[in-house]
Amino acid sequence: MNENLFDIGEIKKTIATLYKPGELFEVRIIGNKTLSGYFSDAETLIKAFDKVDLRNTNVYTTLQAVNKDCYARTQRDKFLQRPKASTSDNDIVGYNWLFIDLDPERISDTSATNEQMHMAFATAKRIVAYLEHMGFEKPVKAVSGNGAHLLYRIKLHCNEENITLVKHCLEALSNSFTDDKVKIDVVNHNPSRICKLYGTLAQKGSNSEDHPYRMSKIFEVPEEIKPTPKEILQKLADTLPEKQTPTAMQNSWNGGYEHFDIETFLSAHGIGYQKKNWRDGVTRYVLDECPFNPMHKKPDSSIFVQSNGAIGFKCLHNSCSSKTWKDVRLMYEPEAYNRAEQNDYDIRLKWERHHNRTKTNEEIKGHVLDLENPDPQNPILLSAKDIKSIKEPENEYVRTGITLLDNCMKGLQKGAVSVLSGLRGAAKSTILSQIMLNVIQDRHNVICYSGELSSKNFWKWMALQAAGRHHVKESNKFKNSFVIDSDETELQIVDWMGEHFWLWNNNYGNKFKKLANILQEKANEKKADLIILDNLMALDIEGGSDKYEAQTNFVWQLKNIAKLCNVHVLFVAHPRKSDGFLRLNDISGSGNISNIVDSAFIVHRNNNDFDKAISEYLGKKKSQYIADGCTNVMEICKDRENGTQDMFISLWYEPETKRLKNTFNEYVHYGWEPDIPKEEEIPLTDDNENPY
Repeated sequence: MNENLFDIGEIKKTIATLYKPGELFEVRIIGNKTLSGYFSDAETLIKAFDKVDLRNTNVYTTLQAVNKDCYARTQRDKFLQRPKASTSDNDIVGYNWLFIDLDPERISDTSATNEQMHMAFATAKRIVAYLEHMGFEKPVKAVSGNGAHLLYRIKLHCNEENITLVKHCLEALSNSFTDDKVKIDVVNHNPSRICKLYGTLAQKGSNSEDHPYRMSKIFEVPEEIKPTPKEILQKLADTLPEKQTPTAMQNSWNGGYEHFDIETFLSAHGIGYQKKNWRDGVTRYVLDECPFNPMHKKPDSSIFVQSNGAIGFKCLHNSCSSKTWKDVRLMYEPEAYNRAEQNDYDIRLKWERHHNRTKTNEEIKGHVLDLENPDPQNPILLSAKDIKSIKEPENEYVRTGITLLDNCMKGLQKGAVSVLSGLRGAAKSTILSQIMLNVIQDRHNVICYSGELSSKNFWKWMALQAAGRHHVKESNKFKNSFVIDSDETELQIVDWMGEHFWLWNNNYGNKFKKLANILQEKANEKKADLIILDNLMALDIEGGSDKYEAQTNFVWQLKNIAKLCNVHVLFVAHPRKSDGFLRLNDISGSGNISNIVDSAFIVHRNNNDFDKAISEYLGKKKSQYIADGCTNVMEICKDRENGTQDMFISLWYEPETKRLKNTFNEYVHYGWEPDIPKEEEIPLTDDNENPY
């Protein structure tokens, strides 16, 4: 009776993937009549299927954590028609999964065509890339039979706050990815919402060649299913637009329109768009190109207008991920917001940077008060009330592209100084050039001093990293050596870097006193966000006989440059010889270096020496967890702002590109090429080929 209507192996795989051993779940069979049953293992469920008719039905299951007391209901371990109760929101005690259901638009009560399935898979791929950049862990990937499913493991109590959080996450994704071909089902935030039971046949409409029935199944399960932290979910939810604040066009002091007209704004500034209306009164304006990077073509950037007047902006590319509607508005109408807000110091600071205004040292330093003649309005000793009233700009950060570091520290704080250390061959310079590429990717500016490499050799290494494995080839001269595939690729990388990257010309020497003055001047002129000094030993710091005092003064000078120019300074210091596991105190020179800097990092190469040293330091069990399978480990040894320490970050070295990756399979698309590639056509075959 039920032959070919369910797959026993797939059902067992589904139960093992979605639930903990013995965890309770409800299965519903929906057809001409609805049946319900509670189960806690696959074998009992499969036996219960033998007693019901699954023809012309669709089978679903609960995803979230069901109250175990529901197992006492009458449909325990069997299917009943019209039971007295089934799972409601009140029966859910927690969220186990963020359920993203991508359903191709089609006529109701029909199975999806192959073309429609392809479109759902393509959108799913883009979402996976987008969420991975945001810090999400890897999802379980499945096919419902008529669309694509992404299941991200989460751990949240079932309460109003978390229900709203999950709802906002799905709405944020829908804002960015739903279109007239594929939609994200936002109602799946509902705690008791049911999901297709993978391993059962999807039977909608008539089974035909164009609209075939398909077996639902899980196609990919991560080696380890890790929960995505709540703060990362909140980061996604925060991309939803909030209700629009009053603007200059709405304020009497500047006159103008009674209501803000987004279409007038777009037309007035020559911004090309395509208008699309869908879902809950939200209007989406798909921009022809991103306002912040014209290389980002439609449909990757959009402006959203909600029914309550809220306006939002989203570009799916990494370099624009932090941009908001306010950033768009200020780009074209710098005086758009009200006077009180514009007079606030941090808003004015952003205003000055937007207009590329270079501050003088005197402006940056501000007025220094005279201790001999104190200002009554500025007391020498500040009370808590005095401190509370001080207005300062919010801290700014540059993203490193090292996911765990950025998640823990928000990136490298501007106005601060960091030191990087590690043994020879640990990949210090490799990490630095990759950090610089990620800073450039975000369209920030970087100045680098490299005392050990010639300009040409430095460029060869950095350009290879920027190219990526799709754009390199093996050298004709040397085995296991790789070069960029063409001059055209290299020129595209050069154009992309543009005015965002500057390298010190070593022909002007290495005397730090002179270099420091020029760095300060150039940091202001080039509006630098990051300065790299590689390395301390390659600089002549001119300290006379007391080398350690000179090194201390050197770091204080860097601190001064960082503050004056609002730039992060990252420098390399080699370690002293160490017989054990390399620690912060092993950094060469004065111990003051590690005391003065705001953050400190050590890079380790995962070889036999490292394995032995870390095993002796932490114990074999912990050390295996830290460095399991990776080629390099980056350690956060000091983080003055957040208190992070002894945080070990696994990295994977890719010989072809000299890249250090966050995961073995990671591939970062830098801005000179599309960072969300066009999807290849993926045939749907009977041999269960993975459509993702």
